[in-house]
Amino acid sequence: MTELEKFINKWRPKVDQQLEQDLNQATLDEDLNAMMKYAVLNGGKRLRPLLTLAVVQSFGRTITADILKAASAVEWIHSYSLVHDDLPAMDNDTMRRGKPSVHALFGEANGILVGDALLTGAFAILSDSRSNEDVQTRLDLIQALSALAGGYGMVYGQVNDMRNHNNTDDNNADIGVDWLLSAVHRPKTAALLTYASEAGAMLAQQRSVQTHLRQFGDSFGVAYQIQDDIDDTAQASDTEVGTLPHIIGIEASRAQRDDYLQRAQQALQQIETDVATFDPALLNDFLNLIGD
Repeated sequence: MTELEKFINKWRPKVDQQLEQDLNQATLDEDLNAMMKYAVLNGGKRLRPLLTLAVVQSFGRTITADILKAASAVEWIHSYSLVHDDLPAMDNDTMRRGKPSVHALFGEANGILVGDALLTGAFAILSDSRSNEDVQTRLDLIQALSALAGGYGMVYGQVNDMRNHNNTDDNNADIGVDWLLSAVHRPKTAALLTYASEAGAMLAQQRSVQTHLRQFGDSFGVAYQIQDDIDDTAQASDTEVGTLPHIIGIEASRAQRDDYLQRAQQALQQIETDVATFDPALLNDFLNLIGD
């Protein structure tokens, strides 16, 4: 069993417990509460909160109850994005992880409202500290998450992803490798992983290497999305138009993926040089999740 597997076995149940505990207090309406819990407590990997906690642990810091709660907030944002992605106006998916998607089970209007409640609820969680923790850290976390989840990050990427999906002209000059990576993959997928990495630095009080963790999260996130597209292509009879494998092929996509993984590893090496207490092994295990 790898260190990452041990880490996940220990902390994923605690993340789930934290999510359920906070969701129980998220609304006075029992139906809305049930729908929100259905959207979040559905067997997700919890990759983003676990990444934050892994960064904290990599600096030798103790993961406190406050840190666990703060780390869980990003999962509310991720869950809301999936609920809205599944809506008829977006990807129009009626299934999510082998179960009916929220709008398919509860109706389209409720799908929109559940997403709205999860989005706004994330910031209530993030601002709720159970100790006299540094207030500036909480403000910085809120600012970072609002930027990377919104018009400078995930939503920006989703807008471009919709443009990409709606484009049926293979010869459109706007659809190319650079645009796909910088305007779709980086903001839509990598932004929340970038936030999760930076949040770990903030919570561990390691601001001096926050830029390197931003590079790590961004590169990890882009590689993660490229791998997802490669996997989807391998499982489908036809390559989806507008994906990296469609534009440059599987082998060239693997080369792009490996380039971003190398960038992420270089960021960890720089942190190891700068901070004597930093152990990169656990975060390297996250990178090892990606590959053929």
